[in-house]
Amino acid sequence: MHNVSSIKCLGRSLSRSAGIRGWVMLTGSMTAILSFLIAAAVLFSHALHERHILVHRGLSASIAAANALDREVQSLGNLLKGLSRSPYLRGSDLKEFYDQLLATPHPEQASFILWDLDQQILNTKRPYGSPLLRIADLPTVRDRIPVIRRERLSLSDRVDNRTAGAWTISVSLRLDDARGEMMRILSLVIPDDQFSKAVYGGEAVAGWKTVILDRSLQELTGANADRRPVPFPLTREYQEHLTGPDRNGHFRVGTGSSAILVAFCRSAISGYTAISVAPASLVDAPVATAAYHIALAGALLLLVGGGSASLLMRNVGPVEDLKRDAVATRSELTATNARLNGILESVSDCYFTLDEGYRITNVNAAALRWWNLSRGSVIGRSCFEVMGHDSAFDVALAGAVDHRRVFQGELPSIYHPGRYVDYRIYPSPEGASVFFSDVTDRHEAHEAVREERELLQSSLDALTAHVAVLDDRGTILSVNRAWHRFAKDHGYDDASHGVGANYLDSCMEEELVFAGMQTVLAGKRNRFRSIYRRDASEHHRWFQLQATRFLAGDHARIIVAHEDVTDLIDAKAAVNMMSEKLLTLQEEERQRIAAELHDSTAQHLVAVGLNLMKVERLLPRNDARPILDEIDRSLDQALKELRVFTYLLHPRELESEGLTGAIRSFASGFSERTALPVVTRLTEEADDLPLDLQRSLLRIVQEGLTNAHRHARAERVVVDLRMTPGAVILCIGDDGHGMRRPSVSSSPPTLGVGIPGMRIRLHQYGGRLRIRSSRRGTVVRALIPREGGRVVGFNLAVGPVDETG
Repeated sequence: MHNVSSIKCLGRSLSRSAGIRGWVMLTGSMTAILSFLIAAAVLFSHALHERHILVHRGLSASIAAANALDREVQSLGNLLKGLSRSPYLRGSDLKEFYDQLLATPHPEQASFILWDLDQQILNTKRPYGSPLLRIADLPTVRDRIPVIRRERLSLSDRVDNRTAGAWTISVSLRLDDARGEMMRILSLVIPDDQFSKAVYGGEAVAGWKTVILDRSLQELTGANADRRPVPFPLTREYQEHLTGPDRNGHFRVGTGSSAILVAFCRSAISGYTAISVAPASLVDAPVATAAYHIALAGALLLLVGGGSASLLMRNVGPVEDLKRDAVATRSELTATNARLNGILESVSDCYFTLDEGYRITNVNAAALRWWNLSRGSVIGRSCFEVMGHDSAFDVALAGAVDHRRVFQGELPSIYHPGRYVDYRIYPSPEGASVFFSDVTDRHEAHEAVREERELLQSSLDALTAHVAVLDDRGTILSVNRAWHRFAKDHGYDDASHGVGANYLDSCMEEELVFAGMQTVLAGKRNRFRSIYRRDASEHHRWFQLQATRFLAGDHARIIVAHEDVTDLIDAKAAVNMMSEKLLTLQEEERQRIAAELHDSTAQHLVAVGLNLMKVERLLPRNDARPILDEIDRSLDQALKELRVFTYLLHPRELESEGLTGAIRSFASGFSERTALPVVTRLTEEADDLPLDLQRSLLRIVQEGLTNAHRHARAERVVVDLRMTPGAVILCIGDDGHGMRRPSVSSSPPTLGVGIPGMRIRLHQYGGRLRIRSSRRGTVVRALIPREGGRVVGFNLAVGPVDETG
């Protein structure tokens, strides 16, 4: 019994010992596994963080290179824009402009070229006046012309320039004529290696190599051919990523040990792409190192967990080794960041980085100079403590850090009140990267332009005329206060009152106005004027439209002014009616006087002649004959002059033979009386004109022939009367010595006398009189408008006026 109890006690003791060992082994194993998982998570998290930093360095390097390229293109573009305003170029003084180009500072071995749309005009690589190349012989230039026409300032692809004996890049600026059409191109041709210096001037990021590709994905090698990190021509895998919709990012090319990582940024200005390339093994090194340490820690922990509980406590050693490795890796990362800071120190823009708590983690010297602070007083502090708060800047930072949105814009400076800063904020894995630069001068220039526009608008608002400013397509850009008030009073509901609409759409009903405005918009004339009527519910109003084309910088603009001239038109209509009445009374009085002279005075003279014949028979034949003959000749001359005067007062042939017969009869008699040959070229259609108009045209012919005889000393006169579908045209031309210009103090016009009388007669039919006089003679041209084969009568509308002043 005793032996059995001893055996049972020993069994329980052995069983308890086995259970304790199991718990110890289980505890050790769980501890080892938990430690392994914690160590693996820490190492892998650090490795991913370091990998993100390495990728961000490559992306920052490509962005910095793209920004440097943009600044270089803008600088060269500003140089070309300054030369485009040269008075020698605008005055087409090509020799002086060639000398100015030679004297203009420009990159070494670069040259200026001035093109028209057919060939080179100037080339500073060639002597002035030497033969130059034609565009037809340069396919690459011919293909770039549509791009220059569209973009105005364009950077070409890299081209093998055999004339210069090098690979070159050209920056080209479109030059327009007064109508806004491309007339010339001013180019700056730069050797590839000279242009590359501006891009590759900064310090390279350790492990990364940066190159610039043109739009055709050709590499800008220049003096940096040894930097070539990728095969050329690029493989299809490169091309698919670099021609995609994203402007910046990164991608992996290849597999295994030959894989590389490419970070890129495409310039929005030039279309060129900056790429930074590093071996994928360099970027993946932190992850590979972490995986190695994790595997080592797992092996060690597995051995320790499979041992005894005492070995469990010794697992601290490998864990400490892993921590020391992590510290060493962090030190390497710090050294790499120091090299990156060296690159950022060379950037002219201010730069700093933030973590997700908006604390400053890195800053370059330019930003420290802007803040006038030391690096130690900035690193680790909140950017709001350093710079202060601004609602717009705070929203931009939050968008980049919290919502991964890029921001680029101009804001007032927080740190230096009164100055303006251009911010470019990019999201990063840690938080955000902020580039900024002082653009106060540019802002002040923009403000000056804005103030000038406000002054112009205020000046337009002060005018009583309704004024609108149009672009060269007819779109209304701005209007003045009088325009808004007129639109509101006449029921236009649109709040903009036409701004943004096309002005020609409102001119469709007025054909004359529509056609005239089209010629001004097309640049065929600089000015146009017309008077038109707008009918209202109770009465109609008359308006005068004046359109003037001018240049605002490189753009054509048209200013349109509408003025209410109803009172003036009504006054002119009243004057016209009065003139017509006076002319009618004058014609009636002439008819009465002509009838009196014919029916009374002429009869008395005939009676005197008959009585004279009786006296002749009563007086002695020899003594009285000479006296009677002289009296008879005087009577004949008096009757002849009386008939001519009666005809001039009231030409009876006008009613019987029509206008053409009356003119021929008068011209024939005029030639006999004055010995001045008169040639008539008349259309029989004139006889169908209204009788009053025929009488007015005959009076004009009479006055014109009289002036030619009295004042011009002419030897020949031509009277030409013709009809067109749109007008009746009468021309009287002589070969005399011309007219003297009227003096300033000349008396006012008198009805029926000379040129003023002609104008008054034509005005009642809406016609106009033009006189051209020189030493070779004078031409009087009368024009009366017609519509649909009939004379329109008095017309207040004024046709287009072609003025090129």
